[in-house]
Amino acid sequence: MRRLVLFIFFVCYAATGLTVVRQDEIGVVRRCGAVLAEPWGPGLHWGFPWGIDRIDRVKTGQTRVLTIGARDNEAAPLTAAPNPETDDFLTGDLNVVTARAIVQYRVSDPVKYLFTARSCELILKAAAESALTRTLTASGVDDVLTTGRGEIAEETRRAIQERADRHGLGVSIRAVRLGRVAPPTPVAPAFADAARARSDRRQMITRSEEYRDRARADARGRAREIADRAAGRYDSLVQNARGEADRFTLVLAESKKNVEATRRRIYLETLAELFPRFRRKVIVAPGEELDLGLFAEEGNMSSSPTNVLPTNDNDRSVPTPSDRGASTP
Repeated sequence: MRRLVLFIFFVCYAATGLTVVRQDEIGVVRRCGAVLAEPWGPGLHWGFPWGIDRIDRVKTGQTRVLTIGARDNEAAPLTAAPNPETDDFLTGDLNVVTARAIVQYRVSDPVKYLFTARSCELILKAAAESALTRTLTASGVDDVLTTGRGEIAEETRRAIQERADRHGLGVSIRAVRLGRVAPPTPVAPAFADAARARSDRRQMITRSEEYRDRARADARGRAREIADRAAGRYDSLVQNARGEADRFTLVLAESKKNVEATRRRIYLETLAELFPRFRRKVIVAPGEELDLGLFAEEGNMSSSPTNVLPTNDNDRSVPTPSDRGASTP
């Protein structure tokens, strides 16, 4: 009977070595106080019984949240009094803001997370507060309250990860999100006025840029229009000049073939051009002499031009201002 009891006790004691590790857990085994090099993954494992092996389960896939800075607005108002030492931060331009940041991290190395420090969360919180303070002191209050929140959060995440790796905490910082960032209550109205002024400034800059873009577009359009007109005028003049040059070249070539005909044509073209300018014309017959004394009385009068035309190419043209004699209109 005693042997049966001892056997049952031994079996039950040995059964304490059976350990189940869940799907989202990693089992860190301490055997006689020494940590095994290889942790246990999810599943059923058989180890030494209780007292020899000790299993610490760590959820490596769980995203843990750490809050630093000011408390949440939805928290109970009497849970904790405002603490300027932890809630308020100094910016790079010597302004004070109340900031709150949420750090999301996961356990990347369960052994380091369990045995590097007595409380990795406290060390990580201190590192996060230090990183946030350093990042805010490198930024101006305008960036902290408006457009620089994303860059500040990313810089804080990198700084926290560097400190965690330096201390060997075995955690991976997934993200840092800036929560409520606001000026202290006594100076909140002044910051609101400054924010409105910044908004008006941005609005005026936007309007100025829109006007600049419109003016540039109009100027470019007018410039293209002037350039197109100039190009068209240039092409027209060039084509006309080339046409005149080609016509002159052809005329020159034809004139060289028959010089007398060319001279007569030029003579007739000149007469056709000058003939309409004169009001009176005198035609002299071939071989007839013209007495210029007939026009001595009106020699000083030149109110209307007169042309004396020969009847053939051998006679000369003599101008006269007189309407008397043999004249034809």
